[in-house]
Amino acid sequence: MPTSNSNSVLFDWSGQDAQGSLLKGQIRAPHIGMARAMIRHQGIRVMQVHRHAAPRPVHIKAASLALFTRQLAALVRAGVPLLQSLDLVRRSTPQPEWASLLESLKHDIENGSTLNAAFRQYPAHFSPLYCSLVAAGEAAGLLDDMLDKLAFTLEKNAVLKSKIRTALMYPTVVVTVAMVVVLVILMAVVPVFEDVFKSMNATLPLPTQWVIAISQGLVHSAWLMGLVGLAAVLLWRTGWHRQPDRQLRWSRWQLQLPWIGSLIQSAVVARWAHTLSALLAAGVPLVEALGPVASACDHSVYAKASETMRAQVAQGSSLNETMVLSGLFPSMLVQMCAIGEETGAVDTMLARAAALLENELHDQLSGLSSLLEPVIMVLLGCVVGAILVALYLPIFKLGQLF
Repeated sequence: MPTSNSNSVLFDWSGQDAQGSLLKGQIRAPHIGMARAMIRHQGIRVMQVHRHAAPRPVHIKAASLALFTRQLAALVRAGVPLLQSLDLVRRSTPQPEWASLLESLKHDIENGSTLNAAFRQYPAHFSPLYCSLVAAGEAAGLLDDMLDKLAFTLEKNAVLKSKIRTALMYPTVVVTVAMVVVLVILMAVVPVFEDVFKSMNATLPLPTQWVIAISQGLVHSAWLMGLVGLAAVLLWRTGWHRQPDRQLRWSRWQLQLPWIGSLIQSAVVARWAHTLSALLAAGVPLVEALGPVASACDHSVYAKASETMRAQVAQGSSLNETMVLSGLFPSMLVQMCAIGEETGAVDTMLARAAALLENELHDQLSGLSSLLEPVIMVLLGCVVGAILVALYLPIFKLGQLF
């Protein structure tokens, strides 16, 4: 008999029926012994049972997940059975790993699992927000509507992240290129001039001495910089930065950065408000909704604050009071939340506040991009110009002697 226990394990099995025909399938059970017993209970002679090999970890882009959700919503609304809908989406996907994941979801549902319980088996791909909205849709019999709402939420969050990446892409590329150019000048061009200056046997101007000293330091410590860079890459790949305490410190530091910190805060708060609005509109109670919001906001500081607010709300505090106590939310959002609690329309007011925050974020990004472009170009010109002037100063002085 199928089970949907969250502690169960998926097993692949093969066996023979009463007519001797070979059968294969999958079954979910707490352990292999129970899996064998469940298969025998179906009148099948067990030949082999082994734990199902999970699909290789695959990074699913937000756009791909939103598209899958849209497709599934459309098929469910058209009256296509859930298993057939998953199979149709699986056949249309170009990613083998994604197709394998959908096949596993299909087998879970065939073995008696609900859709949201099947999603919860793969937390790396389906967030608590995703599972909570699907569960609300299944409970209310409005799965297609909830999937549409979920796709809209995913798309909104993806647009917010894309806006920040786009705004910071140009200055990041320019700064990186500038650093490479300066390093090439200091490590390849300056040593050539240094040899020329040595042949002159003259006292070098102070700016020239500084540039040569920096160049020598970089050339002699190039191996050390390489080791440090390699160590940083290895630490990053091992997930050292994802440890909760380090991630929390990193997130706090981000919020304190000039200009960038306010952008990050606006983006996270807008995503937080929009996500909470979607959950409340789906009928999820506030105390339960704050759990998935903590995960969906994708920021350690706000995730921790959301968990604290959840405990305070459970003890009887209002949402706007807990927001004030956290000190992390703008007064506009707090006031609109308070109005929503008084009128019984918290989800609507949060959605409006999220839209206002998104417009504010767009204006901030446009202003920052317009400001950074000339500032970076001026700084780059000053740095390169200072180096070139320092290198040519001895030549100018030598020319004055003749």
